[in-house]
Amino acid sequence: MCGITGVLDLKGKSKLSKKIAIDMTKVLKHRGPDDSGIFLDKGIFLGHRRLSIIDLSKNGHQPMSDKEKKIWITFNGEIYNFQEIKNILIQKGYKFFSKSDTETIINAYKEWGISCLERFNGMFAFALWDKNELYLVRDRLGVKPLYYSVFDGKLIFASEIKSILAYPKFKRKPNLKAISSYLSYRYVLGEETLFENINQLLPGHFIKVKDGEIIKKEYWDIKLTLKKKDLGEKYYLKKIQNLVTSATKRRMISDVPLGAYLSGGLDSSVIVAIMSKLKTDRFKTFTVGFQEEGFNEFEYSKKVAEKCDVDHKEILLSCKDYIKTLKKLIKYKDLPLSVPNEVPLYLMSKELKKDITVVLSGEGADEVFGGYGRLFRSPFDYKRLKLREKLPNPIKKSLFKNLNKKYKHKKFSSELDHFLYLYSYFPFEEKKFLFNEEMNKLINNDENLKYIFNRYFNKCPKLSYYDKILYTFEKLHLPGLLGRVDNATMATSVEARPPFVDYELVEFLFSIPFKYKIKWKSLSSRIKSLTKTSDDISENLDITKYLLRKSFSGDLPGIILKRKKQGFPVPLDKWFKTELVAYAQNLLLRKDAKINEIIDQKNLKIWIENNLKFGKDKLFGQKLWMLLNVEFWMEEYF
Repeated sequence: MCGITGVLDLKGKSKLSKKIAIDMTKVLKHRGPDDSGIFLDKGIFLGHRRLSIIDLSKNGHQPMSDKEKKIWITFNGEIYNFQEIKNILIQKGYKFFSKSDTETIINAYKEWGISCLERFNGMFAFALWDKNELYLVRDRLGVKPLYYSVFDGKLIFASEIKSILAYPKFKRKPNLKAISSYLSYRYVLGEETLFENINQLLPGHFIKVKDGEIIKKEYWDIKLTLKKKDLGEKYYLKKIQNLVTSATKRRMISDVPLGAYLSGGLDSSVIVAIMSKLKTDRFKTFTVGFQEEGFNEFEYSKKVAEKCDVDHKEILLSCKDYIKTLKKLIKYKDLPLSVPNEVPLYLMSKELKKDITVVLSGEGADEVFGGYGRLFRSPFDYKRLKLREKLPNPIKKSLFKNLNKKYKHKKFSSELDHFLYLYSYFPFEEKKFLFNEEMNKLINNDENLKYIFNRYFNKCPKLSYYDKILYTFEKLHLPGLLGRVDNATMATSVEARPPFVDYELVEFLFSIPFKYKIKWKSLSSRIKSLTKTSDDISENLDITKYLLRKSFSGDLPGIILKRKKQGFPVPLDKWFKTELVAYAQNLLLRKDAKINEIIDQKNLKIWIENNLKFGKDKLFGQKLWMLLNVEFWMEEYF
């Protein structure tokens, strides 16, 4: 919806510069081209850039205050159930002067205090100033970003890092240790970012500041239960139909044109099918693909578009389009990109902005419904690895051929140790080879990353391995994925709304036993799996996201329901063996390459040459792409 920023003087009530306030707000113009506003008082400034979605009139102007001018707010996002809350407040005697959800937040806070957060269903990040107290708030699952820094006796915050960097005295410095997190997991885990002294407020948390004291508090978390009540498949299917439909319906509330991404995969197809039932008029859908064979899903998206009778548009991209846009998008994000498809997502958003301002997307379904079969079946591998340790060699060789091929002689001390091995893009030993001596000393065997993972993975030690993965994904992986969507869409002044991360839906899905989420195709498939690994099992012998497929099986073409996960593909491996190989080598192996601050250039050269020569690493293209991202980012900011 918007971009927010602000500064609070922690020491007292010094007068803040209006010019600084204007500059910090101005850099967020792409997030809100329709309007801008500043609230400036002793010791506090709030800034806002508006993308008008609900109540397009001047009454929606921000920062907004209550009638008495005592409470001020700068708000980014949407409260989908604001009308319900508003009706309750009207019955209590509150008067409203706009049709915006922002005013509802102010009055809800006046009635219930900060516990009003429990009533909100939406995606949001906001700063609320109440006399001498400041609250910074982020939504439950992290759909909307919020960064902050404590510097120069002040708390500085914003929707994007660039606004914090616009504060004149702020000295930018790379957080080199965090680069190790990025290379392993595509995201920086936890509160840190790739900039020293700039943190992100965690999802489901708020910060309260009073008399210079900063207090962080978690206001929402998933309830973890060891024994889940089995209510039966029929009940789960009906409930999921209702929850996904209502989540989609909520996200269709808009005073501007809206449409949807339609990749041709299961997740976006479900959203489009629901929208087509709820909407009385035809709406626009969009898909993007590449010229290379096998790297677009136009065939599948067309089938869904025809069945749902939508106005569908295809966007075809080339390698040149991709590279030309990559560096530009890093400047919007202020960080290396996390996933290669951020670029096509941005280019698609740029195109759809010509017709619509709000777009619904399928993000989050894999994380909450059980879509990453290779990882969610990894507990199956782990059990047999533990069994393998107890057996004599002759039996190991004959009984576990596929397991031996995948894991060699590797042993794992715990479920977490096993999970980290599978989840990492750059395994620790590979990073150790590539990093220079100073960097290896700094990361200290990635102990800080293990600590962050352990915090979530073993929050409830007796939880099943599968549920530990699901919970860890929700806490560490999902916010990064959602951040990618926010960056790519808001850079083009488009608001993306993902129904699958509706918190009521997520809470319900966590209550369902695992056996309903990923199902065996048949008894014979279950038997065959005994000699297979999770890589071989996933989507060959089992059905991922079973409940989602079954719940909406009557609304989608059979070919969509039976499709294996493709995941918005980008032909990186092909490019890095053809058009881009010389480009990447020349850039990364320069004597003055910025990445030399962390990388041993001699070992990097060996690593690239070996991968090009032998081609055994399926993730080589992705890894080289990540290194290019780090180089581009360091060139831009340092």
